[in-house]
Amino acid sequence: MPEFRKLNASQAAQWFVVVVCVVIVVLEAWTGWRSYEVAVDEATRNTANTTLALMQHADQSFKEVDIVLQGVQEHLQYNGNSARARERTHDFMVSSVASLPQLADLYVYDENGQSVLSSQPALDSRYIQDDYFLHHRRLRSNEAFIGQPMRSRISGQWVVTVSRRINFVDGSFAGVVVADIDLAYFQRYYEQFSIGHDGAIVFGLNEGIVIYRLPLQNHSIGLDISKSDLQQDYLLRGQQGSFEMRSPRDDIVRITSFQHCRLYPLFVTVALAKDEVLQDWRRRVWIRGVAVFLLLVVICFGGNRLVAQVARREMAETEAVAARTELERLYRTLEAQSQKDGLTDVFNRRYFDAALSAELARLNRSGESLSLVMVDVDHFKQFNDTYGHVAGDLCLKRVAGAIGSIARRQGDIVARYGGEEFALILPNCNAASAKAIAGRLLQAVRSLDIAHERSPMGHVTISVGVASLASGKGIQIAPRELVDAADAAMYLAKEQGRDRAVQHEFPRLTVISNHQGSTR
Repeated sequence: MPEFRKLNASQAAQWFVVVVCVVIVVLEAWTGWRSYEVAVDEATRNTANTTLALMQHADQSFKEVDIVLQGVQEHLQYNGNSARARERTHDFMVSSVASLPQLADLYVYDENGQSVLSSQPALDSRYIQDDYFLHHRRLRSNEAFIGQPMRSRISGQWVVTVSRRINFVDGSFAGVVVADIDLAYFQRYYEQFSIGHDGAIVFGLNEGIVIYRLPLQNHSIGLDISKSDLQQDYLLRGQQGSFEMRSPRDDIVRITSFQHCRLYPLFVTVALAKDEVLQDWRRRVWIRGVAVFLLLVVICFGGNRLVAQVARREMAETEAVAARTELERLYRTLEAQSQKDGLTDVFNRRYFDAALSAELARLNRSGESLSLVMVDVDHFKQFNDTYGHVAGDLCLKRVAGAIGSIARRQGDIVARYGGEEFALILPNCNAASAKAIAGRLLQAVRSLDIAHERSPMGHVTISVGVASLASGKGIQIAPRELVDAADAAMYLAKEQGRDRAVQHEFPRLTVISNHQGSTR
């Protein structure tokens, strides 16, 4: 479990660095995306506001001209056709042209298309059959008509015409009064707005004819865009709006807003190139990106060093834990070896003394029972003299194994007391149980059938002495006293012929079994 936590500590450090980097990248990406949306939204608002201003300018410009046309109509209607009346109308037309910067010329044509009045100093006598003349002759209407852009017959400059119908008293067609609006006027106004290198302002008729475009391109004035996506998808579907569209002419994506004029059949569009709109955004993103990249490099470098330090610390701690574990294992091994007899692998005398003292103390507290069994291998010196010490050692190992196979309860302790003598501590074992165990010990050693030609039995046997204590609560007895009692019983078994067990019952001794296991 400690190693698991240490491994998690290094992984947690790595994940912390990764999470911090990911959070920074995500936040920066979100910030960049939000700034992108803000830039696009701001550009859309700017185009919409510019479009609104241009629409209001167009409405006002044409309205002022239309008011002049209505004034000319009134002059023609109420002043009559005398030379004096014509002179007053001419003066009105001249002063109107002078007062309106967008107004280039004013003309009056009769029902045949011949000029009868103009704002020019000298009347240029001519006939016309232009679109506005044909429109008013065909359609009786009190509304002003805006014609298609054309070249002025006087100055040669591009103009757009605004005209009104003149009627006789009976309502029949009597001619037209027409005003030429100089498109340079709109150019001067439009150039005040910043639309970038690839931006565009388009001013046109609702029917899809371009009146003016900024920047001015070849053949853009008078261009028919009625079949274009701009006209079909947007201008015909609403009074105003904003959208993004890729131009089929130059393949530039533009953020576009449009407005239809409220008073006249005109529209205005303002388009900003998206790349130019996002130019500052891209620069900021690059700068912030480089800064974030450098920050991530610093974090990764510092984080890797932190992870490396944590890993080294974990490795050191792991090695320390492993060393400590190994030391504990070695300590337990040494402790076990210090408690065990090196030859027979049962407990040694030192462990036996400590265990017996502990069991006597427990007996004093609990008042249960305790038995001590002393075992001695019969005629072992003669066995060594006959078969040698190697065979003697093997004999002791087998005897110890036989004894251990009998004392198998939890808490039973088998120890080599010294030389060929063994001792068994049997906790919670009364005299009757100890008697039975002693008999099983005799039989277990007999069953080994280890040949011993100098023994009267012809094989290795043991002599067993048993001392039992019962209801020992509050009774103080020294370990040496219990050992002496069991040892005395064992020597009594030897005196009685060996291969038997004698039980010591305080304060008398009783023979438990003989060679055949009978009681004497």
